[in-house]
Amino acid sequence: MTLSIGDFELLLQANRILSSKLDSGDLLEAVMELAARVVKAETASILLLDEKTNELYFDVALGDAGEQIKQIRLKVGEGIAGCVAQSKQPMIVNDVKSDPRWCGKGDQKSEFTTRSILAVPVMTKGKIVGVVEAINKFDEAPFTDQDLKAFEAFASQAAVAIDNARLFSAVKSEKEKLGMVFAEMSDGALLADEAGNIQLMNAAAGRLFGISPGDAVGQMNIRHCFQGFNIIPPFDMIVDQKEKYCSVELVRTEGKPLYLSGVANRLSTDQGDIVGYLVLVRDVTEERKEEMLKRNFLSLISHKLKTPLVTITGYAPLLLEDTSRLTDFQKKALSTIKNQGLHLTSLVDKLLTFSLVESETLALERKKVSVQEIIDKALINMRPYIELHNAKCIVDQTIAELPPVEVDFERTLEVFRNLIENAFKFNTKTDKWVKLSGTVLKGSVHISVEDNGPGIAPEEHSKIFQKFYQIEDSFTGQVEGAGLGLSLAKRIVEAHSGLIGVESNPGKGSTFFFTLPTAP
Repeated sequence: MTLSIGDFELLLQANRILSSKLDSGDLLEAVMELAARVVKAETASILLLDEKTNELYFDVALGDAGEQIKQIRLKVGEGIAGCVAQSKQPMIVNDVKSDPRWCGKGDQKSEFTTRSILAVPVMTKGKIVGVVEAINKFDEAPFTDQDLKAFEAFASQAAVAIDNARLFSAVKSEKEKLGMVFAEMSDGALLADEAGNIQLMNAAAGRLFGISPGDAVGQMNIRHCFQGFNIIPPFDMIVDQKEKYCSVELVRTEGKPLYLSGVANRLSTDQGDIVGYLVLVRDVTEERKEEMLKRNFLSLISHKLKTPLVTITGYAPLLLEDTSRLTDFQKKALSTIKNQGLHLTSLVDKLLTFSLVESETLALERKKVSVQEIIDKALINMRPYIELHNAKCIVDQTIAELPPVEVDFERTLEVFRNLIENAFKFNTKTDKWVKLSGTVLKGSVHISVEDNGPGIAPEEHSKIFQKFYQIEDSFTGQVEGAGLGLSLAKRIVEAHSGLIGVESNPGKGSTFFFTLPTAP
């Protein structure tokens, strides 16, 4: 049996109406009204499935008894609607009184008399979402197979519309949550499309960039926000880069100093097409000022200490050249002055290096050089130190096999010196040794500095690279030092776009490792 032209026209009209509804309540009311018209029934109802309780319920009910009807719930398998939900098959019952599956809860609540029912499952993506019913055909005529065919077509349209409305509701809810989080963020947030046009800007970003979010959204390009700032890297480089995430630093060029730090995220589809950019920034002005004060203070103190230290370290050796008229105590005192003067000079030199390396932009004079050459120079410079500690430094054959690197020679030399010195300084064994080895990675070399020292507890691994940090003396036997060696090494390695870390456990020695870029 085929549908008539009138049925098709009515279904097309129903489809247009349902397609225009995205509000869940409006849609379900439209479904009930249209369901009755499709098969010329007195009324209609729609029951939705509650997956948690496996029950059918009336989400929308019209008339004076609407609220009472909405309280009715049918277990799947209960009543005609429950049986349709359970079997997922349509059903025509032209005499409900004689059907044992009939459940008259709705009639009892509404004082309405149901004579016949046409019930069809509402399904989407293979799952049942509810049951739509047409009740009492006009003129007390029975429901026919043609009515069933038309009603099934309508139920399919309703299922799609309900699914779309639910998706829309979920998206709308998530958007509202996101909007609330976005607005309340203390960090500045900018969301732009693939062309850089601003789609969202929160209040914090408006304050930081001095722009009203209302004036920016939909009317301004993100590049306009960055006017008046030095941005590193430039936004065009962020657009062209291959990585999804990129750290950004912004410094205001005029007026009161303002430093912003954050991250730029490239938003893309699974196919790699760029759909937008999300930039998050926060005000780090006070942190930057504090860092500059520390650096200036260290630099000033270090330079001021240099002059008296030159005098001490210069005269002490001269006084020790002729000790014939000195007592043993005087000889010991002069020797102590000389050694401690040299030690203090070493600390001051490290402070000077530290203040230089910690500058805003660490200038690197890169050149092509072999790793073996850097290590040879480091070991020559450190020979007195190594002999003083009665230690041994082993250079593995893998070092000679490494390709040339492109680095700042003096800065990289400082990395090797600090790691080797650190390995001996904390080692209390009589047979101290350090072994240097290397492997080749893609675009870089991996250097390992292994020792047989006391090892480092796992919770200390991230802390030892912090400035002025030393592990507790109860564990290492605390030695003299400023706690700057590993911090300097980390800063220099990262300035070369490398990584540095440590693998260690107490009692099993330590292996410090870092990477350096290979020469093109």
